[in-house]
Amino acid sequence: FLDSQNLALVDQSAWALGNIAADGPKFRDRLKDNGVLPPLIKLLDSKDLNLVQTACFALSNLARGEGAQQEALVKAGLIKPLLHHLRVDTEPAVISEAAWVVVYLTSGPENVSTQLLEHRLIPLLVAPLKDFLDQKALAIPLVRALGNIASGPDNNTSALINEPGFLPAMLQFIQSDCRPVKKESLWLMSNITADHTGTDLIKVIDAGFIPVLSQIASHQNFDIRKEAAYSLINLASHGPDYAKALPHRELLPGFLDFMRTKDHELISLGLRYVQLLLNSGIQDAPALLSEMNGVDALEAVILSDDRDQHRLASLLMDTYFGENNHGSRVPTPIPGTPDPSGHSTNHGGSNLNPSSGSSSDPSGLPPQYLKRASMSAI
Repeated sequence: FLDSQNLALVDQSAWALGNIAADGPKFRDRLKDNGVLPPLIKLLDSKDLNLVQTACFALSNLARGEGAQQEALVKAGLIKPLLHHLRVDTEPAVISEAAWVVVYLTSGPENVSTQLLEHRLIPLLVAPLKDFLDQKALAIPLVRALGNIASGPDNNTSALINEPGFLPAMLQFIQSDCRPVKKESLWLMSNITADHTGTDLIKVIDAGFIPVLSQIASHQNFDIRKEAAYSLINLASHGPDYAKALPHRELLPGFLDFMRTKDHELISLGLRYVQLLLNSGIQDAPALLSEMNGVDALEAVILSDDRDQHRLASLLMDTYFGENNHGSRVPTPIPGTPDPSGHSTNHGGSNLNPSSGSSSDPSGLPPQYLKRASMSAI
């Protein structure tokens, strides 16, 4: 039926195959073994955009699952005709459906993503973004595919940051009034800010992300706030200069709220933020924490059953809020951080720079850049 001259029959056949492929791995394997990949890919050459859209729907479902599925599609010649539609089509629905195929391909083996990137995938995904700001859910696959790319090696992240139009578009997308788009975009930015080198992150800061992320992290629902929190923590993890760039008086109450929840992930994010704040060298950081009842939040986490959270909260309390001879809590400087007079307690050490990481971290752990794995479509 896929070779029929009756376009309506071809369209319905491709749609049916896509639905079968969505039912699970064994059905996808059966379809692949029966040779459906080449004729479906050939449909991408059609001048009928409705048929192209249906073919992309079927191919995206066939691309689900383990790496063998994605590799089989690439071997069957999918990349060039698929990317052609991202390059030349202007119909949002067609671009969106083609992008769903890319989502599944980029969530597979790294060699598949590498081949796509060699065909200049990033510019093809970024170029339509400006036209999708008002397309709501149709924008999701574009953002998710870019997020999958950002979850890969750091050179991917650098390529995205330096792609013209990417950062301005994402600054708009993280403010979208479409909740799924907003959440996907924040997840993408959490991977962008997890670049381990940090050398390109000045461009993220200069593009105006910190005020917007801070507002989201402080005033949205917890699930949205959490996504923004990852980006802010990643930025601060690149060193004291980055940490000092954050508006801590605005952010701290929200992160302390995280620590007062029963959610393990939120508590960990709150603790990590407090750790970075105290370790940033900001002279009044301990006083700010005390002013906002942060000591009580730390004490609550110390009672946690989670050993790692208990250990870190206890260490922060002992390090920064030890008791002096009069029994009152006072900040206790640790090596590498400024003492109350503003002088570093390092002896002969050099000044910290943005790429140095949190070398004086009281936990003794290396900086944590919280890059999160690629997502496959729901």
